[in-house]
Amino acid sequence: TIRDVGQVAAPINKAAPALAPGSTARVDVVVRTRRIGHFFPGGTVDAFDIWLELEGRDSTGRVVYWSGQAADDGKGAVEPGAHFYKSYQLDANGNPINKRNAWQARSVLYVRLIPPGAADVAHYRVRIPRDAVGPITFTAKLNYRKFSHYYTQFAYAGQPEPGQDPAKLGRAHNDLTYSFATENIPKNVSGNIKDQIPALPTIVLAQATAQVPLSDGKTPTTWTPVVQKADRERWNDWGIGLLLQGDIKAAEYAFKQVTVAEPEYADGWLNVARALIQEGETDAAKPYIAEALKRDSSLGRIYFFKAMIEKADGDYTAAIASLKIASDKYPRDRVVLNQIARLLFLERKYDEALTYLDRVALIDPEDLQMHYTAMLCHRGLGHDDLAQREEQLFTRFKAEEGARASTGTRRMISPEDNNERQQIHEHESVPL
Repeated sequence: TIRDVGQVAAPINKAAPALAPGSTARVDVVVRTRRIGHFFPGGTVDAFDIWLELEGRDSTGRVVYWSGQAADDGKGAVEPGAHFYKSYQLDANGNPINKRNAWQARSVLYVRLIPPGAADVAHYRVRIPRDAVGPITFTAKLNYRKFSHYYTQFAYAGQPEPGQDPAKLGRAHNDLTYSFATENIPKNVSGNIKDQIPALPTIVLAQATAQVPLSDGKTPTTWTPVVQKADRERWNDWGIGLLLQGDIKAAEYAFKQVTVAEPEYADGWLNVARALIQEGETDAAKPYIAEALKRDSSLGRIYFFKAMIEKADGDYTAAIASLKIASDKYPRDRVVLNQIARLLFLERKYDEALTYLDRVALIDPEDLQMHYTAMLCHRGLGHDDLAQREEQLFTRFKAEEGARASTGTRRMISPEDNNERQQIHEHESVPL
């Protein structure tokens, strides 16, 4: 579901409208996955058109903001500055992998997927025209198209332009330019095409609207957050999206409002602690962990983050004890098992650490942390042959850091793609 558009869980003070004509504001749209056990989107995430669209209209119906516009009344390509959910892969020369040519993929420009039960936040920079008539109605849509517009054209009519150098196509790259002329469509293509590339339908997976009043331009602009129990989930969703982006201080602020909205909600206190731990403020996180345990001591995740604080304090014995509580509740959580093994390694209990790493190997044989810690443990035990094997496996499965260089070309020629690659970024309106 798309959570409310606008200042999340901060209703406007009616005595002092939030926006004035000619002003600029940031609108956040929160997208959360619910009741699914996989990342969103699932499947071949390099091939879909899944994007967030935000449109703002004043009371006369005039469009004052539009991000995520699709050309040709929604049938054409999505504007490149939209907020996409996909895996943007590149070949060795920095060309997009957009022809189902996965064998040529060599690097990733960005991957934006939402984990189960998590959230994503899209930020929009909205400039209100001076002659706009309030209120402004914002409509957010999460759109889905089975295949991207480019791939649909390629699949039906894509043919290389004549006279190109054969060297432009190789094992690791495709520099060819293609023609999508309708005369390229095969006569025996399946379906009643009639010499026209079909337009795949766009499905709106979720939609939300919000109205923001405009002031007369003279009244001071103020925001008055109103924290109510009914808004607890909205604050929490916003905080999760911010935390995943690395906007730690903003996430901390959002999570603190969760504790105000519903003090008995243990995850609110825990999430404040998570933000503080990620920032390195482990001492400041301790009282929040204590409050979370006071409200629900059965949550295994509380013990995991409690262990992270104890680890930072150098109390490895206490950290291992906390992690074992989490492991007893979730015996196949490889992150917990890896942390236990790491702490046992630091205590030079190499054999015991390897028993936990063996459990990780049964869950995910390609786990990088497992192979790295196993390599260190075998070196500590003097098992040179086994240590060398783990080192080879670690090198085999880790991402090739040098491959990132091929993203430079794409980032330079496409400022929209470069913007989307950033963890925290804003979207502007298309020309209106």
